Amino acid sequence: MTDVTAEIAQMEDRRWEAQIAEDISTLEQLYAPELSYTHSNGHVDTKESYIKAIANKVFDYRSEDRTDTAFVVVGDTAMVTGRVKIHVIAGGADRHLDARYSVIWVRRNGTWQFLCWQSTPIPS
Repeated sequence: MTDVTAEIAQMEDRRWEAQIAEDISTLEQLYAPELSYTHSNGHVDTKESYIKAIANKVFDYRSEDRTDTAFVVVGDTAMVTGRVKIHVIAGGADRHLDARYSVIWVRRNGTWQFLCWQSTPIPS
């Protein structure tokens, strides 16, 4: 793992920890203003709508387990792909999701920001 991929891996860990802890201050810092978060059901959130949903427990993340993680870095852009199992209370329903995902991070002024999430459910 290169220094940059290790840094991105740490950013991913930090992002998940903040989502589970509902640490809105950290999420405000990590999420890019242009965030596009496409859920496995096709719903798309912006930075504002996603943070609001987490703060209001529309999405109450309990745990995540990432595997098959791969990193590609091109200049100031990093892509992370993998598989994730997520335990979340979504809209009051207890859900256990199993999905493939893609994440985009972008570096601005020396700081990495979470720009995009896209997930696709894996059929059971």
